[in-house]
Amino acid sequence: MSGEIDLATVPLLREAVDELVTAGRAHLVWNLQAVSFMDSSGLGVLVYAMRSTEAAKGCVRLAGAGQQIRQLLELTGLDTVIEQYPDVPSATGPVTA
Repeated sequence: MSGEIDLATVPLLREAVDELVTAGRAHLVWNLQAVSFMDSSGLGVLVYAMRSTEAAKGCVRLAGAGQQIRQLLELTGLDTVIEQYPDVPSATGPVTA
Protein backbone atom coordinates (compact mmCIF):
# COMPACT_ATOMS: atom_id res chain seq x y z
CA MET A 1 0.00 0.00 0.00
CA SER A 2 1.08 3.54 -0.59
CA GLY A 3 -0.30 7.04 -0.42
CA GLU A 4 -3.57 7.47 1.44
CA ILE A 5 -6.11 4.99 2.76
CA ASP A 6 -9.32 6.97 2.53
CA LEU A 7 -12.80 6.95 1.06
CA ALA A 8 -11.38 6.80 -2.47
CA THR A 9 -9.14 3.76 -1.89
CA VAL A 10 -11.18 1.75 0.61
CA PRO A 11 -13.36 -0.07 -1.98
CA LEU A 12 -10.27 -1.51 -3.67
CA LEU A 13 -8.78 -2.54 -0.35
CA ARG A 14 -12.00 -4.20 0.76
CA GLU A 15 -12.18 -6.09 -2.54
CA ALA A 16 -8.59 -7.27 -2.11
CA VAL A 17 -9.36 -8.49 1.42
CA ASP A 18 -12.39 -10.41 0.16
CA GLU A 19 -10.39 -12.03 -2.65
CA LEU A 20 -7.54 -13.05 -0.35
CA VAL A 21 -9.77 -14.50 2.37
CA THR A 22 -11.90 -16.34 -0.20
CA ALA A 23 -8.70 -17.82 -1.64
CA GLY A 24 -7.78 -19.15 1.81
CA ARG A 25 -5.18 -16.50 2.63
CA ALA A 26 -6.50 -15.31 5.98
CA HIS A 27 -3.20 -14.25 7.57
CA LEU A 28 -2.61 -10.76 6.19
CA VAL A 29 0.20 -8.29 6.75
CA TRP A 30 -0.57 -4.70 5.82
CA ASN A 31 2.67 -2.97 4.85
CA LEU A 32 1.98 0.65 5.82
CA GLN A 33 5.51 2.01 5.41
CA ALA A 34 4.54 4.05 2.33
CA VAL A 35 1.10 5.07 3.60
CA SER A 36 1.07 8.74 4.54
CA PHE A 37 -2.51 9.07 5.79
CA MET A 38 -5.48 7.00 6.96
CA ASP A 39 -8.95 8.36 7.74
CA SER A 40 -11.98 6.85 9.47
CA SER A 41 -12.98 4.92 6.35
CA GLY A 42 -9.53 3.32 6.44
CA LEU A 43 -10.17 2.30 10.03
CA GLY A 44 -13.47 0.83 8.92
CA VAL A 45 -11.86 -1.36 6.29
CA LEU A 46 -9.19 -2.38 8.80
CA VAL A 47 -11.90 -3.55 11.22
CA TYR A 48 -13.63 -5.29 8.30
CA ALA A 49 -10.39 -7.09 7.44
CA MET A 50 -9.86 -8.10 11.06
CA ARG A 51 -13.35 -9.61 11.29
CA SER A 52 -13.10 -11.32 7.91
CA THR A 53 -9.74 -12.90 8.67
CA GLU A 54 -10.72 -13.90 12.21
CA ALA A 55 -13.84 -15.64 10.83
CA ALA A 56 -11.48 -17.62 8.58
CA LYS A 57 -9.17 -18.43 11.55
CA GLY A 58 -6.61 -15.83 10.46
CA CYS A 59 -5.45 -12.38 11.49
CA VAL A 60 -4.28 -8.98 10.29
CA ARG A 61 -0.92 -7.55 11.30
CA LEU A 62 0.30 -4.03 10.60
CA ALA A 63 3.88 -3.31 9.58
CA GLY A 64 5.64 0.05 9.52
CA ALA A 65 2.75 2.31 10.48
CA GLY A 66 3.73 5.97 10.62
CA GLN A 67 2.98 8.39 13.42
CA GLN A 68 -0.40 9.57 12.07
CA ILE A 69 -1.70 6.01 11.74
CA ARG A 70 -0.32 4.96 15.14
CA GLN A 71 -2.03 7.96 16.75
CA LEU A 72 -5.30 7.10 15.03
CA LEU A 73 -5.09 3.51 16.26
CA GLU A 74 -4.35 4.69 19.80
CA LEU A 75 -7.20 7.23 19.74
CA THR A 76 -9.69 4.53 18.75
CA GLY A 77 -8.26 1.79 20.96
CA LEU A 78 -7.43 -0.42 17.98
CA ASP A 79 -3.79 -0.42 19.05
CA THR A 80 -4.80 -2.87 21.80
CA VAL A 81 -6.48 -5.36 19.47
CA ILE A 82 -4.26 -5.45 16.41
CA GLU A 83 -0.64 -6.50 16.32
CA GLN A 84 1.80 -3.85 15.09
CA TYR A 85 5.37 -4.40 13.97
CA PRO A 86 8.16 -2.07 12.85
CA ASP A 87 8.57 -3.78 9.48
CA VAL A 88 7.30 -6.57 7.26
CA PRO A 89 9.94 -9.17 8.21
CA SER A 90 8.97 -8.79 11.88
CA ALA A 91 5.27 -9.10 11.04
CA THR A 92 5.63 -12.30 9.05
CA GLY A 93 6.72 -14.45 11.97
CA PRO A 94 4.69 -17.37 13.29
CA VAL A 95 1.11 -16.79 14.35
CA THR A 96 0.54 -17.48 18.03
CA ALA A 97 -2.72 -18.28 19.82
